Amino acid sequence: VPPKWQKTLDYLKKNNIKGSFGIICESLEKDNPAYFQWIKDVQNAGLVEMWLHGYKMRDASGTGEFEQGTAEEQRAILAKSEALAKAKLGFPLTAFGPHWSGTTDATDEALEGVPEIKIWLYGPAKPKFFTRLSIDRVMALENPTFVPDPEKFKAVYEKAGHKREVLVLQGHPNQWDDKRWDGFVQIIEFLKSKNVVFMTPSEYLKKTQAK
Repeated sequence: VPPKWQKTLDYLKKNNIKGSFGIICESLEKDNPAYFQWIKDVQNAGLVEMWLHGYKMRDASGTGEFEQGTAEEQRAILAKSEALAKAKLGFPLTAFGPHWSGTTDATDEALEGVPEIKIWLYGPAKPKFFTRLSIDRVMALENPTFVPDPEKFKAVYEKAGHKREVLVLQGHPNQWDDKRWDGFVQIIEFLKSKNVVFMTPSEYLKKTQAK
């Protein structure tokens, strides 16, 4: 587990902030008991929920794994990832968001065919096939990618973000130096000043189902 991810977890724990960590599921292929146990311990503690961030890293072709292929081919990628999670971790991954990849209508159709996935992070506002919870992208934690810029964040939040019931804010701690880390902390403090409620994806799903 990279030290910067552990630092992020420690920060969330110290401040009692709910969050979620994406797993690139090819990392579950090799036997790595300490890594698997860390993930299980984090998931079981309830503060942070693990989610499916695709199967593989973006390869040399430059094309994301959900930017190509049929719905059945993409469904197979998702199903393989879920099978790995259940075999190595003991639980399914309820939420999905692509890693360094766009999505297509085939992704939309594929997700509907994977019953373990109940939540699509950064999905379309109105999916064509997926009948469960899709949360669209309104704004970003990082601007540009990898750079949490508190001033840019505040400006976009005041313009558009504050109008929304829910925001998905994705960050990449392993790419944060000290300055970027400080930007992240400032953004969290800003959100706290706005009295936002930090939730895991599954907690928000339960809230929508209770309405």
